[in-house]
Amino acid sequence: MEALDADGIGIGTDARGRVWTIRGGIPGQAVLAGGRPKGGALMSIVEAAPDAVEARCPSFGTCGGCLYQPMPRPAQQAAKEAALTTLLAPLGGGPIEVVGAADEGYGYRNRLELSFGVERFLTRADQAREKAGEVVERRGSYVGFHGAGRFDRIVDVAECSIADPALNAVLARVRADVLASPFAMWDARAHTGFWRHAGLRLGAEGVLVLLYTTTGGEAEAAWLGEAAPRWGAAAVLWYTTDRVSDAAVGDLRAVLHGEARLAVSLGGVPLRLSPLAFFQVNQSGAELLLDVIRRDLGTGGLLLDLYCGVGALGLALHAGFEAVAGIDLVEEGIAEANRNAAALGVRADYRAGRAELVLPGLLADHGVGAGREGRLAALVDPPRNGLHPDALRTLASLPADVLVYVACRPTSLARDGAALLAAGWRCTRLTMVDLFPHTAHVEVVARFERAQATLAPESG
Repeated sequence: MEALDADGIGIGTDARGRVWTIRGGIPGQAVLAGGRPKGGALMSIVEAAPDAVEARCPSFGTCGGCLYQPMPRPAQQAAKEAALTTLLAPLGGGPIEVVGAADEGYGYRNRLELSFGVERFLTRADQAREKAGEVVERRGSYVGFHGAGRFDRIVDVAECSIADPALNAVLARVRADVLASPFAMWDARAHTGFWRHAGLRLGAEGVLVLLYTTTGGEAEAAWLGEAAPRWGAAAVLWYTTDRVSDAAVGDLRAVLHGEARLAVSLGGVPLRLSPLAFFQVNQSGAELLLDVIRRDLGTGGLLLDLYCGVGALGLALHAGFEAVAGIDLVEEGIAEANRNAAALGVRADYRAGRAELVLPGLLADHGVGAGREGRLAALVDPPRNGLHPDALRTLASLPADVLVYVACRPTSLARDGAALLAAGWRCTRLTMVDLFPHTAHVEVVARFERAQATLAPESG
């Protein structure tokens, strides 16, 4: 394997000169792969990378959540930086700045989502034993993560090495009680069973446990009411659903313990969120990301916060601006943003809807136009697919001093950034924030300034 591509997937060349992309392939390795060159499957490691370290997680290679545990953190960052440099070179912006903690990258996740099931996902060693004629346990009761590409098989895990220790401590108690309970795990093929999913979230007040089950009856309710308080969680919420689709969704049945709230902070600004609200999974990494955004935005005037979610970034930055105005599609998130703004005494205007539809009216209400006086700074943090073409056209013609684009998918930034360049912006800085150690994911912050009079990009 020679490098990583823009999505963090390993790239290598075989003996016939064919280029392969292999999920889990690490630069410096020699691997045996199956399937086809585009999207090959890693079968085994023939030779480890020269600088390889031992993966800390016993489920590494089976779980699939982490890809790079055998890579030292500096090597992970260097490989990601190299891939981004190639992808984002057309934007300019100079050398990519790399920001990330200097630790080993374990114990940082503040959120986990696990599944319950009756069939175990087999490791490669299990498959080899089974092929050799040994009896390998498949059916039982399991708690963990779905195996790659399988909705019906569970990688049984006792803990997650990249999760905060507080989550693992509560998980151990939940897991022990659930496995000892008289109620069946969900069978994803037969659509039977009680236990379906468990979510764990760490906030300032402790761990929230979100349990998802089928409807159940009085016996299940009584069991949960007795068990929940002994798990050491700040709160335990019970959601039920009888849908057959495999997703951690449901209607709130009961608050079994504690209060249904998630207390967090960002940049020293306290926020109260609903248990299901989005917040970055890496608290310390989110602080680093915030520092980069604050530097790139500068201060003064109106801050326009697009795809703002629950408003965490805008509210954390509010002290540097006269007012904050934000848009997001999810009404519940906007309601939370407005509640938190009111509690903090922040002058803010958050509105729900599609950015491309709401933005023109929001700008008009704040006097943003050709004759507007005062500074305007734009913060754009879109979903993985990037900006809608209509929203991009409106953004491209904004009379803003600076536009900061936060990308969780660098390929979306490459596409949208090219449109901004064509509309008269120039990229002045690119920063990679290593927010998700040992995984393929990364956040990129791009800072744009006006280069010339803007023209809206062509539609389509």
